[in-house]
Amino acid sequence: MDYFAEIESHFASKRGTPFVVNPKDWALMKEWHEAGVPLPVVIEAIDSVFEKAAERKKVVNSIHYCKHAVKELWDERRELTVGEDSSTPEASPGEALEALAAQLEAIDRARPFSDRVRALAAEKSVPRIEEKLMELERELLDAVIAAEDVAAIRAEIAASLAGAKLDEKTRARTEEANLRRLVRERFGLPRLTLF
Repeated sequence: MDYFAEIESHFASKRGTPFVVNPKDWALMKEWHEAGVPLPVVIEAIDSVFEKAAERKKVVNSIHYCKHAVKELWDERRELTVGEDSSTPEASPGEALEALAAQLEAIDRARPFSDRVRALAAEKSVPRIEEKLMELERELLDAVIAAEDVAAIRAEIAASLAGAKLDEKTRARTEEANLRRLVRERFGLPRLTLF
């Protein structure tokens, strides 16, 4: 599918009803295309607009409603890459995924995940890639925690929280978050993200 059809299709699927693009929307999509705004940025911005609209119980009737969200997200992504080469994760997620896979290959426990990270290059949507990377990161951390002796790390966390007045549920979540953070640091595991 081409750039315009992808945007139209995604917008219609988020809207949940048949949608005919009006001339104003076509002009806006053409403007984005000519400005080099990558399709994943537009898709992510549309998702964001629909999420916010749902929270406010508003209806999004036009792609034009997403104009500011696309501009803000694209400006933000370009700012993140100032001083680097001109590509962004949205424009070439394959490069970022390859770099992540190479990092994983250098770590014994993480090596089995490298091919799975590379396979994500077939995905068209950066938000979907990010979601799958989060799942893989969870799996990776679970595998390392299961395979390694983390009793000392758990004891360290328990000691650091000893004086904290936390209910049982909050304590468990805090301990788990700290365990994952410390395991990532101690075993040199990279964050699995395009950004």
